[in-house]
Amino acid sequence: LDRPPSGAPGHMSEAESDVQAVFAYGTLRGDHSEKGDAWGVITTTGAAWIRASVPGFRLYQEDVATYPFALHTEKPEDILHGTLLIWSHKDARQAIDRCDSIEGFDPRRPDDGLYRRATVEVPVGMEELLKASKDKPWLEELLIGSAEKTAATTSVKLRAFVYHQPMDGREKEVVYFPSGDWIRSRDKKPHV
Repeated sequence: LDRPPSGAPGHMSEAESDVQAVFAYGTLRGDHSEKGDAWGVITTTGAAWIRASVPGFRLYQEDVATYPFALHTEKPEDILHGTLLIWSHKDARQAIDRCDSIEGFDPRRPDDGLYRRATVEVPVGMEELLKASKDKPWLEELLIGSAEKTAATTSVKLRAFVYHQPMDGREKEVVYFPSGDWIRSRDKKPHV
């Protein structure tokens, strides 16, 4: 096996090893600014990104913070909007390790950092993937694999990680974004 031992940096479970994407809703979003995400992850890792949404999360921000956090509710009516960052199979592990570091997530101690990490299936339109594949030819492999599984469909579900935090009694110290979209809401006054 050429997998790192359990507890080694970059360790992933079997179920997580095929994940090549991160769903970003705050400063990691591809549309955070004209230059992309606030951390330079997209440009330095060669990621493709497309707008997407995922159910089961509510969006909040601490009063004193400059970034949002998602609360995992598992309720289908709670929709989080953002961008899906996708990497080639060969680049995914290193890029996800970088995102883990930014978000304070340690896969060896998944409940101890600032954020937790969940695996979700993100619905993505085939048309959006086709547009993104023009600049990222490796996306064609992903499209071909998905098309074989869903020959007549107009969308696919891609597995991705999403970072989230527990509320931990902070209800009075946070603002809630009912739209689930931080970029579109950050200039408006959110709900307290």
